[in-house]
Amino acid sequence: MTLRLQRALLGVLVFVVLAGLAARAATRIVPLVDRPGRCGYCSSVEAAFAAARESIDLLLSDAELEGNPLWEPLVSAAARGVRVRALLDASDWSSDITEGNRPALEYLGQQGIEARFDDPAITTHAKLVVVDRRTVILGSSNWNPHAFYEQEQANVLVEDARVGEVFATYFDRLWAGDLPEAGITLDLGGFLGEGPLLVPLPEAPGTANYARILGLLLGRAERSVHVVMYRASWYAEYRGSLSNEVLQALIDAAARGLDVRVLLDDCAFFPDSAEANLEAALFLHLHGVEVRFDDPTATTHAKLVIVDGESVLLGSTNWNYYSLEKNHEVDLALINLPAVAEAYEELFRALWKSGRRLTE
Repeated sequence: MTLRLQRALLGVLVFVVLAGLAARAATRIVPLVDRPGRCGYCSSVEAAFAAARESIDLLLSDAELEGNPLWEPLVSAAARGVRVRALLDASDWSSDITEGNRPALEYLGQQGIEARFDDPAITTHAKLVVVDRRTVILGSSNWNPHAFYEQEQANVLVEDARVGEVFATYFDRLWAGDLPEAGITLDLGGFLGEGPLLVPLPEAPGTANYARILGLLLGRAERSVHVVMYRASWYAEYRGSLSNEVLQALIDAAARGLDVRVLLDDCAFFPDSAEANLEAALFLHLHGVEVRFDDPTATTHAKLVIVDGESVLLGSTNWNYYSLEKNHEVDLALINLPAVAEAYEELFRALWKSGRRLTE
């Protein structure tokens, strides 16, 4: 991205945050919290597709063809003239990822829908829907039946033309293949004011926008930090990693006397991830942070942080090296919005109550 184009995109981001919710009637925020057995995310995406007039853009890490209720409304939107583009993850390190997404890619092509794989050298871990460059749905839900109906998920729907334009522009650049490493940089100075703010966080390798704003939120926390996280890592051999910085910021918040609690998925189905989460949990526990694991028969796939019961950071980003530093990820910070935060606090409270202590 040239300096001129980079400044143009940065300007969009700045105006989104500073304008934020000044025109309250023009902005709608809907928390989408799904427990096993229901998929409010599915209903919201389907309704957004039905209302689409001009465009639908999908940036997806995992898009299975079978058992997916969202393909039919997507195809229906394309049939009535909506331009649909789908960019799916391909991987040069895991053929299973590429082949898992290939049936959906081929199906969309057969329906006359523009669909392609991303750059296989970079992992697209995002779960992003943008409709008419105004309605944005993002969070932790992959497009497969397990994610929709069996897992704990945290997503959000935002209707705002400024937020939509940020993510739509991000998608445009990925679609064209001309978004370079560190090609999106946010100037976060002055963003965390007193009023309600929305901060879109599109990520590329080297940007670290998510980690930067999370650090600011944790450093400013006054009462509580509640976390629901699918994957977290502590790297003893890489002390300066962003993941370590995040965990240290939690420890620092606990040392200030804040209510800091972390609910982790135990990743029982993936031994490497289970070991990483256990190491992170032990590190936090030994340094004064309360940690619990979820039910080992369940999958808590959310990536959710709630600060002071007022501000929320959620999206696709896990707390490990690749997610924080190398992937294409999509997140959103919803700052000074206690009514929105309460929906996610309710999820945290339910999971925490049923969670298992490290000694259990």
